[in-house]
Amino acid sequence: RRLLPEKEWVERYKGYLYVTGLVPRLDVSTREIADFDDPLHPQGVAEDVANMFEEFGVTSLDVSPAGPTSAFVGFGTKLEAKGAMMGISADGGEGGSKLAMEHPVELHKYEEDGGDDTRDDEKELRIVGVPAAVSPAELLRYAFPPGSRLEAMFGPLPPERCFRKSPTTVLLDLGSSDLVARAMKSSNVLQNLQACGAREAQVLRAKRERVFDRWAGVNNRFAKSKLGTRLLVTGDVPPQPMYLSHHDTLHVEGLGTGTTLEDLAAFFQEFSADSRDVYGSGHVVRCSRGRPTGSAYVGFELPGEIERVMEKYADGRAKINGAEVVLRPVRDKLLRRGVRDTARPSRSVDELNSDLTDWERHDRTFAASDQAISGERLYQERQQGTHYRSIVRKYLKTLKGCVGTREEPGLMYEAMFAPDQEVDMGLFDMEEDRIKKLRKKGI
Repeated sequence: RRLLPEKEWVERYKGYLYVTGLVPRLDVSTREIADFDDPLHPQGVAEDVANMFEEFGVTSLDVSPAGPTSAFVGFGTKLEAKGAMMGISADGGEGGSKLAMEHPVELHKYEEDGGDDTRDDEKELRIVGVPAAVSPAELLRYAFPPGSRLEAMFGPLPPERCFRKSPTTVLLDLGSSDLVARAMKSSNVLQNLQACGAREAQVLRAKRERVFDRWAGVNNRFAKSKLGTRLLVTGDVPPQPMYLSHHDTLHVEGLGTGTTLEDLAAFFQEFSADSRDVYGSGHVVRCSRGRPTGSAYVGFELPGEIERVMEKYADGRAKINGAEVVLRPVRDKLLRRGVRDTARPSRSVDELNSDLTDWERHDRTFAASDQAISGERLYQERQQGTHYRSIVRKYLKTLKGCVGTREEPGLMYEAMFAPDQEVDMGLFDMEEDRIKKLRKKGI
């Protein structure tokens, strides 16, 4: 989990960045991630990040470790944070990029300390130091490149043969102890896996969350917000236009770096009634250098579609392009009053035909200008129906101001005549005769 900075640290700065993908410190004996509760571990993370941003005046006191591989960085102003993000994300030239990381990937023979009889230790190769963002399919492509002699020697291995024992340890089932011994002796396999460990840390923007403060205005109609002490990172919430234009939104985390919007649209097409909008109903979260972070959002336009997804993947896990991802529906953060409109109930064929043929009796729209009226879905803080009621009242007041009578024809009617010309009221007589004729015809 991401550790959030303390309140005093957050209020000390105005601009923030979030760095992730750092090389974790491994325990010497177990080769697993060292205990983060050890005070020396967070201090080491803070010093590493401070060295990355040293040219921007960052010290270890300006860094708040969020985990073994991530940290927040504070700046005096938002402009300083933006300049640091652009500067460190630029190409490093001859000196190389400061974001370049070398994860120490190693090969070991797997030995289960607990004596687990469900696994065959002799057939499994233990790979330690693997970056957490590497999927099983990507790891196999690096270790045994397609079409190479290594793939012919060890055979095409499916991603199911990889088991991630911990965030940095992967167990690879090669099928026999002989192949495990060959892999440990092969320098090519080790070099390929070390190339897989050559990654870049990612820098993302962070900002303080805005939380509800109080109601203000006439009759307490408007909600006021204030800055909270929690920091939100790019990708923590979906893009507002996509979220408001879809009935439901799904957060997908753990994607491979090569997963595209086309892949997401193809995967979720079976749950959608209509053809998916590849670019309008999907969003891939990217870092400051435009590279995918492994997180994405998928929108669903119709009610019930996201329920079908979660019904099939009840445990919230699925496999997309060989990577095991976590699926989580995005929920509204409601205020203390007001609820979001529910889905429109289904209608029978007779009701649909009535809506099409008898629309004059119950249509509540106001012609083309109705398209400019924002829906109640955007005003979650208001009670249901209050927004529509205020719009209707405003229309009626406007219409009454435009309607002319014989006693008060109004400026619009008087503008039809010259200033020195007598206002002709004969039009009102013609209108009365026209209405009488229509009533005689039963219209």
